[in-house]
Amino acid sequence: MARAVSMSRWVSISLRVHAAVRPSDNALSTPGISSGKRFAVVFGLLMGLVFSRTAVSERLQQRRLKRLGMWDGS
Repeated sequence: MARAVSMSRWVSISLRVHAAVRPSDNALSTPGISSGKRFAVVFGLLMGLVFSRTAVSERLQQRRLKRLGMWDGS
């Protein structure tokens, strides 16, 4: 019988916790984009821009060194 009492208490606590959480607390349910998500998107795009520029410049340097015969293949 003690187990049934503790289980019903757990259920009532669980229901109170779920009732206290508003749907607007969930970031995925909001219609707009939060500032944290906006920052993450902008930061990700900037990092992609930095890495792609680095890759392009490295590729151009490799092509130039190959053309001059100074590329060692590493």
